[in-house]
Amino acid sequence: MAGPADMSEVHAALDRLRPQLCHCGLKGECLGCKGIEMIRVQAEAVVAAASQPILLQVAQEASMKDMATRFQAMSERLLSDPEIRRSAEEMQQRLMSDPETRQLLEELMRRLGAPPEESEGR
Repeated sequence: MAGPADMSEVHAALDRLRPQLCHCGLKGECLGCKGIEMIRVQAEAVVAAASQPILLQVAQEASMKDMATRFQAMSERLLSDPEIRRSAEEMQQRLMSDPETRQLLEELMRRLGAPPEESEGR
């Protein structure tokens, strides 16, 4: 990119849209005002991220992949220890025996798109 991005048109458009959506007299308290501010912040974040040199973006992505690989290796090492594995299984059983925790986990998995596990004993 040659220079900083000019977001004045985006900000002007959001400023024109805000009064059309506002229900609080532009006090920043209603969903319309909060939504416009959220979009403004997101647009600024996108421009800031896209304005970074491509090498920095690639380095950040590589760093995230490296961290994920290290975490996976650490998990595998920990679960290869029979005592730690047994403790993890006991903890999982205790957590899943609580109906509220089980419901929260099932809801989380649904939101993440994973198929729900069959209920045990229900």
